[in-house]
Amino acid sequence: AVVSTQSTGDAGQLLGVEVAPVKGGAVETLQCGTCITLQDKGIDRETFESINNCCLVFDGRLVIDTNCRTNDPLIYGAGPLTKYKRALYCDDHVHEVYSSGEVAERLAHIILPLFDPSFPTPAPIETYEIPKLVKPKTVFAILPGGYHYLHVARPQPLVDLETAMLDPNYGRELITGDKDSGYFRLHLNQYHSVETVTCLAKSAFDVSNICQLYGLHQQFMNSLEERFDSGLISDFFAYFKEPWSLLLYHDRFSELRSEIMELLCQPNQPGEESLSEKVCQMVDEDLTVEEKTKTALLQEYSTSLAKTAVENRLFSYLSYNKYHLPHYAGQNMA
Repeated sequence: AVVSTQSTGDAGQLLGVEVAPVKGGAVETLQCGTCITLQDKGIDRETFESINNCCLVFDGRLVIDTNCRTNDPLIYGAGPLTKYKRALYCDDHVHEVYSSGEVAERLAHIILPLFDPSFPTPAPIETYEIPKLVKPKTVFAILPGGYHYLHVARPQPLVDLETAMLDPNYGRELITGDKDSGYFRLHLNQYHSVETVTCLAKSAFDVSNICQLYGLHQQFMNSLEERFDSGLISDFFAYFKEPWSLLLYHDRFSELRSEIMELLCQPNQPGEESLSEKVCQMVDEDLTVEEKTKTALLQEYSTSLAKTAVENRLFSYLSYNKYHLPHYAGQNMA
């Protein structure tokens, strides 16, 4: 086990580490420039004693309920140190697999009304209902050798890649480059939406922009799959820097997508099924939709009120944000 590290200079350059055998023995000093520990993360003795001395329930991690409360109603907890109580039967759903920002935001909404009565109290969650956290888990690091690493993935219990790829609904991978030229991997799920983004490159890249790709359907990315299969994309880093992609990184783009989805959920006439409902029904029956069915849906959409409403909303969006999105044609140019 690593006892301590030795560093020097303003940059804190590592010179060596002191290592003690787990089963006891003399402490040894090893000279090194880099130290990588591969042991599982655990709770140190001081933290455990603090939890235990407060008479809080500890079961490998600090036990909390669905409202982040411990067995002491005045003590709250969140983050990788915690786990839900066993009565919920959700041992895999620990905060460690979720976005730390989303976990912290939820905890803040829970405890803020305790300090500011004017702040709206969040809707109560049923005692045995696990909170729904949907934001992706993002990991970014600068690795030894100057490599910039980014991994954005759907929050879920950790599963090794080989096992995940055995799932018939895994989807497909789109990969460009390598560790020298810049590795960029996109995992599209069975619905052709981005579920995982992995990047590794020597040079720095725009992390915030690449994170915006998560959850997007491939059609939003300029018919990504068709272009990739046609050999038109050799470098995703360059592809997502092209002028057309500027819309993907706009801070109101997610709102536009939500508004368009609401328009597609509206039927042409009262009592009729909307296009969105018809598509969902077809996908529930069979994920693979026949070409003639797709053609019929497109023809129905072309004559529906939803098409006009979607186009008007899109042109309104481009007009309102024309100074941020100058590369796109407006209504008078289309």
